[in-house]
Amino acid sequence: MPVYKDEERKSWYFKVRYKDMYGRNQQKMKRGFKKRGDAILAEAEFLASLKEAFSEDVTLDQVFEHNIKHKRLKDKTVRRRTNEYNLHIKPRIGHIKVKDINIQQVLDFKTHLENSFQSLNSARTVYSNFKVLINHSVKFFGLRLDPTLVVDPIQRVKPKINFIKRDEFERKVKDFDINHYKELTRLLFYTGLRVGEALALTWKDIDLVKNQLYVSKTLDILTRVPTSPKTAGSEGFVPFPNFIADMLKEIKKESAQKIYGFNDNLYVFGGLTPYHYSHYHKKFKEIFPKLRIHDLRHSYATYLINNGVDIYLVKELMRHDDIKQTANTYGHLYTERKQEVMSVFG
Repeated sequence: MPVYKDEERKSWYFKVRYKDMYGRNQQKMKRGFKKRGDAILAEAEFLASLKEAFSEDVTLDQVFEHNIKHKRLKDKTVRRRTNEYNLHIKPRIGHIKVKDINIQQVLDFKTHLENSFQSLNSARTVYSNFKVLINHSVKFFGLRLDPTLVVDPIQRVKPKINFIKRDEFERKVKDFDINHYKELTRLLFYTGLRVGEALALTWKDIDLVKNQLYVSKTLDILTRVPTSPKTAGSEGFVPFPNFIADMLKEIKKESAQKIYGFNDNLYVFGGLTPYHYSHYHKKFKEIFPKLRIHDLRHSYATYLINNGVDIYLVKELMRHDDIKQTANTYGHLYTERKQEVMSVFG
């Protein structure tokens, strides 16, 4: 394209029309060149780097849209990240061009998160997802300087593990008086399953001969549609004790009598369709007001550890991807048993 002379300013400028990576028409114009040759050179450099030109104007909002669109994420992950972005990131810095985000703004945003959340781990999650967007800008939009590199991350805080002891659990779980909520709750306590994994179970996942079940999916609690497990390591066999096997046999017998055309493709908890998570959660809180449903998973791990189960076996039973995850979450329980270990020298 030709360059132009600005007669009024006695200088030269170039003007380029192009399409950005979304196919939208854009225009780039730059003025103030003293010589025509300087304008031609600048235009040539711009055209040569046109693949990165979109980064000149792209905002963090646009980077987020691109990241969500091109990442292979579960629907519930997209919902969570979108809500998180709209609540905590977009109002403060979503409108800013990525190339204009500086170190001071990153520091201010980090401080804001640390002061806004009761849990530093929650603040850390939001900040980590903000860094994901900056990295995405470097990879896809030609961002040259990452302003987060010189800013220390929000420190991870070991989460407080809330759990219930077995005898107290067994006293309270009897108070369920609807559906098979008592049985579902007992299965969670004695297998460490996540609630979505338990709700997604069908009878073909249950082996009542070997006393084990197979986790291959989890239930999206909003759509009530089974999806892939939380992580790759989440898929696998989970053993259960004999009394849980007896419990499951009773449920299966009862379901076969009540449901016409009963078969192994039906849900263990719900039959033709799985139970509604929201209703189960409501009833659970009536019985265990101080617990989250997920705390039953912590209770399972805690019970194993307090009864001498090796941490590597706990890792396998919890289906963690990495032993670090198990150690970071439950390692302090082994620390508390150091003095007991000294008995081996007696």
